[in-house]
Amino acid sequence: MARSRFVPNRQNIASFLRSPETRALIERKTRAVAEAAASASEAGGQFRVDVETGDVRVRGAVIGDYSTNDPEVSRRALLRALDAARAVE
Repeated sequence: MARSRFVPNRQNIASFLRSPETRALIERKTRAVAEAAASASEAGGQFRVDVETGDVRVRGAVIGDYSTNDPEVSRRALLRALDAARAVE
């Protein structure tokens, strides 16, 4: 019996991961998390969104609560807000 073999097309995968559509999706999801984290924050809720297109892929990050010096407050708000990304298409 012949074995099937899967060979990924790495060039097409990389171009998909850098596409404008993928960037827009990641940007929408990270902004939704930032908004949810600001709502859930015990402090002022000043979060920053950073989206960058690199050589390999688009990367998105929600950066901590600038209204407090307590990292635990920021961490709690971000953990509560993670489900917001699932709701965004």
